[in-house]
Amino acid sequence: MTPQLGHVEPAEAVTAVDWSVLTEPQVERVAQAVARGFARDYGLTLEYEDAFQEAVMVTAERASEVRRILAEAGAGMLHRWMSQRLRDRWLTEAKRRTGHISYEAARHAVERSGL
Repeated sequence: MTPQLGHVEPAEAVTAVDWSVLTEPQVERVAQAVARGFARDYGLTLEYEDAFQEAVMVTAERASEVRRILAEAGAGMLHRWMSQRLRDRWLTEAKRRTGHISYEAARHAVERSGL
């Protein structure tokens, strides 16, 4: 049976952070590739270093899942999984930020209203 993302992805709960997963060469290469893609796709709001840091955090937070994906399906599936986790995290944060009004925008609104 070929593993599908639905099969290798349990609940999103983070149990423990395991930084040792980053010592595996494939993991770092995949994290770098994912970060490059995000920096290219979201370059106006996300730099490579920030995307790489997020990819590393996602990996360490779900180390057992990462190891299982590598063992069962290889680096290609890990790339897809990590991209989806990073996209979920990034889009959630972007949506949260759109609901906030910046200090400059609030100040400008007050100045326009004459208060």
